[in-house]
Amino acid sequence: MEWFLFYHAKVITKCTVTAKKDCSIFFRSRKELNYMTGQDFLEKLLNSYQSAFDIERSFDINGDMYDAYASFNVSSARYVLMKKAELWRANCYEHTFFSCKEVLTAEDFIRFKKEITKYVEPKLVRSGEKYTQKDHMYTYITGIFIVEEGISGEEKKAAKKFRFFKNYLFGIRGYCEARILIFDMKNKKVFGNPAARDLVKGYKKVF
Repeated sequence: MEWFLFYHAKVITKCTVTAKKDCSIFFRSRKELNYMTGQDFLEKLLNSYQSAFDIERSFDINGDMYDAYASFNVSSARYVLMKKAELWRANCYEHTFFSCKEVLTAEDFIRFKKEITKYVEPKLVRSGEKYTQKDHMYTYITGIFIVEEGISGEEKKAAKKFRFFKNYLFGIRGYCEARILIFDMKNKKVFGNPAARDLVKGYKKVF
């Protein structure tokens, strides 16, 4: 038996298949992956996200177009006997941006980080406020790049060095972290920055 792990924020969905059975969540067989275009793979990814995320197609960030944007949030709380006696509450979020490209360059990472600092973090994470809302635990900003023609060693190094991390009120209002996930369609490889290690580990099972 094979365990295919799909990581969506802190939610893990397990799909158990044998070599002869279908994995309807992602693709029918590993052979199917060999004939997929980047757009085909993007559709499979979005299908796996749609049960937990709200998805928008063709998302524009200051003139830069992404094939899709997916947002996710979940709230957890603990009570004493009744809901009025709440001990704590934690709100968790993810903003994921999908881009299918022929090639990926170091400039794409520079542009994505600029979009995080100028738009995504202040507008989507903080909603224009100085700090995140009360009970905010974490927000992940995830850039998923599907690359048709493979990626060079230099760009791979740039991806692995990518970092964005910010905490709010010394962590009292949680933190925000950026993750980069790259699917190399030509070489059938998946990798990302250190913050995306759980995503990489999960998707290596299917890619």
